[in-house]
Amino acid sequence: MDIKAIKLKEFLKGSGSIYKNIMVTASRARQIIDDRFQEMSAEEDIEDSDQLETLLDNIDHDISKPISESTKEFMNDELEWRDIEDESEETLINDLDEK
Repeated sequence: MDIKAIKLKEFLKGSGSIYKNIMVTASRARQIIDDRFQEMSAEEDIEDSDQLETLLDNIDHDISKPISESTKEFMNDELEWRDIEDESEETLINDLDEK
């Protein structure tokens, strides 16, 4: 697993806010962790040691880290997200227009 530096200019291309970009990548990393946990919990009903050994042999220890995977997806424009602040402002404007 290689460690690569990310150019700040490229990381900021999405929104210009490092905070928003970090939150997007961190949220995606959490989704990846949750998906992996669901896969592992599905195999949790192990009744004997032979099944446990088979499960442990099938674990891929060279899998990429969730934050690395989410950052790569973000840098390749593979992620979609909504800005909650914009939605809140639109809702507020629509509510004011209705009154």
